[in-house]
Amino acid sequence: MPRVAGRGEARAAVRSRFDAPALAAVRYADPAAWIVATAVANAVDPVREAARAAHDRTAVVAVGAEGPVEAMAAMCEASRAGSSSPIRYPASNAGSLAGLTSIAFSFRGPTLMLTLPPDRGVPVGLLLAEAWIRREVASFVAIAACARRDGGPVARCLLIGAEGEPLDADRHVAWLVEVG
Repeated sequence: MPRVAGRGEARAAVRSRFDAPALAAVRYADPAAWIVATAVANAVDPVREAARAAHDRTAVVAVGAEGPVEAMAAMCEASRAGSSSPIRYPASNAGSLAGLTSIAFSFRGPTLMLTLPPDRGVPVGLLLAEAWIRREVASFVAIAACARRDGGPVARCLLIGAEGEPLDADRHVAWLVEVG
């Protein structure tokens, strides 16, 4: 039975939380991607060693209606000026919200970005997480919801696993959806 192994939220990016050597290759990431990664870091804290040990079986599902707003705006502006940014182009993809987290933690399980408002996407993400845990496709699934509040990105994350607090789908979906 899937359970909640951890929860976290972030209103600001804390890049010092990430020491993955692979991040050295990341020259730019949208603030929303860093905030999602910070929320995941906070959710992973209670089981950090177990999640590291299961990094190849830890999945990431990110949910957000707007995606990487700042990177998309920069790409739009650059294209109007007749150029593009090879640094910002990959960061302007909505999938970067799940991708940066995967890079930061070396998570190699299934990864999915649902470009939906959290109230529509989180229930789908939770269904996937439950199925992946039950079928042993993943040992952990980080479900992160990202929205904008007061002009900037905010994120919440549930880490679903085999151990922890009992999963109450209604209550936990409501908590994630409150991010926006």
